[in-house]
Order: sequence, then structure tokens, then C-alpha cells
Amino acid sequence: MMVNAVRRPPGKAGALRRQGHVPAVLYGAHVASVHVAIPEKELLNLLAHVTRSTPVEVKVDGKETYHVFLKEIQVHPITERFLHLDLYVADPERPLQMDVPVRFLGTARGIKDGGILEAVHGYISVRALPAKMPPRIEIDVSDLGVGDSILVKDLPWGEDVEPQLPPEDAVVTVTARRALEVEAPVAAEAAEAVPAEGEEAKPAGGEQAAA
Repeated sequence: MMVNAVRRPPGKAGALRRQGHVPAVLYGAHVASVHVAIPEKELLNLLAHVTRSTPVEVKVDGKETYHVFLKEIQVHPITERFLHLDLYVADPERPLQMDVPVRFLGTARGIKDGGILEAVHGYISVRALPAKMPPRIEIDVSDLGVGDSILVKDLPWGEDVEPQLPPEDAVVTVTARRALEVEAPVAAEAAEAVPAEGEEAKPAGGEQAAA
């Protein structure tokens, strides 16, 4: 994904917003900070297609291109308009560790048998080079029956992508619903039907047996 931006001097954020732009700063350990403005329409389109672990290209003034990740998004609490963006410029030679969102696809067959789909991890911490970082982890749960799970080691991890969870950790599982307990009145009736030691069982209706 790519978004266009223009350089701006620090400050004057309010004027930029009134003109339909969102102020942002690009920064990283190996680059000098760059203050830019991004058209709000472009930003809305971008956020509809990316996650925080999606590598994004920012082209500044139509010349310089920066490879960034969305670090922080500030939103107005009432208008919900964008106030400011922090964009982290990743060093292409250094691995990053990020929380990658998990997306479940399909309907588990175990649900039709009365099971419940339980998402154990909604995010998985992943270590990878910026260019290798997955934007999301998609898992097809269609074949899961009751009692089945998909573990971290079962996922098709790409080359040089290292999950930071134990391989045996379950990511998603289908559990059985709890069996209904026997109702107390039924259990009490069953107990009354058993005579105490030394007593004879009474016939139905409470009548005494004929001598």
C-alpha cells in the first residue's frame, strides 16, 4: 500500500486539518524526523485496507519514499476526525517484533455438532524483517471438529518469520458445550424411591400392601 504526503513545517496543525490534511511525523532510529501532511481521503482509504503490521510506502513530495508502519493514530474524542499520525520508519536490515492480528475464515464443522469456536489468540507476536512482516494471519477453521485445535506450529509461517509463542500453543479450538446437569427435583424423586435399610417399599399411591 502507498500514500502520498507533502513536507510541512512543524506546527499549524489546525490549519492543515481545515484544508483536509492530517499532520504526521515520520521517524526512526536511522533517519531524521520528517513532518508531513497526508490527504485525509487517502488516509481513510489506506486504513480500510491495512493493519498496524502492514508495511506502507509513504511518498513525500513525489520524490522520497519511506517504508513505514502505523505506530500511533490520534483521533478527536467527539468528532472522530484524525488529529495526528506517528509513522515508524523501519530499518530494512533489522528484524522487528510486532503483534499481528489473526483472522479466522470459514465455519468450523464442529459448530454444527453443538461445539463452540474459541479464539485463544486474537494477535500473535511475530519477529521478522520489515519486508517480511505479515499484515495479518488468516486461518481456515472449516475442518475443525469438536475437540480439535490449530496450534502455532500448524500455521504456514513464511521464510524468516518467527512466531514468539510456544509451538504447542493453541490459536483456536472447538470446545464441547457442557452437559446439562440433572435437575434437583428429579434427583430428589429418585432418592425417595429407594427404601431405607429395614423398610419395605410402599406401593404406588401411598396405599399399604395387602396382608
